[in-house]
Amino acid sequence: MTKRIGKITGVSGNMIEARTDFFIMQNEVAYILHGHERLKAEIIRVRGKYAEMQVYENTSGIKIGEDVEFVGELLSIELGPGLLGQIFDGLENPLPKLAEECGFFLKRGVYINALNENVEWEFTPLVKPGDKVRAGFKLGFVPEKILSTILWSHSGCMEF
Repeated sequence: MTKRIGKITGVSGNMIEARTDFFIMQNEVAYILHGHERLKAEIIRVRGKYAEMQVYENTSGIKIGEDVEFVGELLSIELGPGLLGQIFDGLENPLPKLAEECGFFLKRGVYINALNENVEWEFTPLVKPGDKVRAGFKLGFVPEKILSTILWSHSGCMEF
């Protein structure tokens, strides 16, 4: 897939405007490319070929003409076992891991996975393959600390 790159046409605090020559959508994620940094932003308004974005980090030094990469994905967060008991910043970076990597003064443009991908979690199913489930059905659970994370079906009718 080719990269979708736009150019910054305006900067006002944490608001950035960029021009594009391709389809963009509201709530899409974009990254301001500033030197070696990639600063995460969300498109909050689309006006023709222009995207108005809110950058979630300090924008000092950002200039008109710099590149913006549009990723084609909506802003989202990662959910799963292992989130309870952690402390996150507004970009869902686990702060203790971020401090280990960056030191006491956090660097902008650094993103860390919220979930520990090296941990296997015990899953206890409440349905079996072939069962028909609907939105709201409990699919199973994963024990986490003193609570259990219940996995729910969340949209329409599906088979497990």
